[in-house]
Amino acid sequence: MAGIKQQKTVPTVYNMSSSKAISALWPLEELADAGIKYKVVNLPRRGADTYKVLKTNFPLGKSPTVTLEHVGGEAEVTYQIMPNVLTETRLILQFFSDHYADGVWVPESEEDKRRDIFFQEFAHGSLITKIDHVLTFEVIPTMLFFPMRYLTLLMVLPIRMHFMKDLTVIYQIMEDALSEEKPWFSGKNIGLADFNTIFAMDMAVQRGYIQLDKYPKLAKWYNTVQDRPAYKRAKEAGEVYDCATFA
Repeated sequence: MAGIKQQKTVPTVYNMSSSKAISALWPLEELADAGIKYKVVNLPRRGADTYKVLKTNFPLGKSPTVTLEHVGGEAEVTYQIMPNVLTETRLILQFFSDHYADGVWVPESEEDKRRDIFFQEFAHGSLITKIDHVLTFEVIPTMLFFPMRYLTLLMVLPIRMHFMKDLTVIYQIMEDALSEEKPWFSGKNIGLADFNTIFAMDMAVQRGYIQLDKYPKLAKWYNTVQDRPAYKRAKEAGEVYDCATFA
């Protein structure tokens, strides 16, 4: 990968198992091919101390959280309110792009730049929001005892179906945006929009919220990501990644 900046900070990704931290690990593995170094701290989702460790870095206690170790140069702007701590996936990825990738993920054309910004927001504002709604109304009944579990399931099923219907519109928007000329959500080349999208799509595929055969271009995008060596290494680095059971 050409155009990589001199590394002034080494990021440490605090990765809770089966979490959105894959969105940080994947681009870092892409950058690792060019020599960018990073560290990862893997935390079990249901570990006794996981939430405590995450809260040590930032009060919300969410994953991913990234801390920065300075190895040379002046302090870098982090888009954050706490020095040397990165939170919020989209801002974490923007920092990686600005300070490590040196323009590699910045689209070449103005059209693709607008597209990239749109799909970064779309991934968090529309796609994963609806998927979280479906997941929530699946999980609630499982937390109750019979017969409340059964009765609650009957009540929430129509709500879940409503959000599933909303997802078909979202998937179609994504399908229509992809083409041979623009196979990535960032446009001609892979970029931040793609990194921001992968966790939501992994949830959708692994939990059965999408039938990929209905969206051939989206399926091609998804399978291309799965086959990228850097994405495979990211899953290995995170050790446990199962969006079906959230182990």
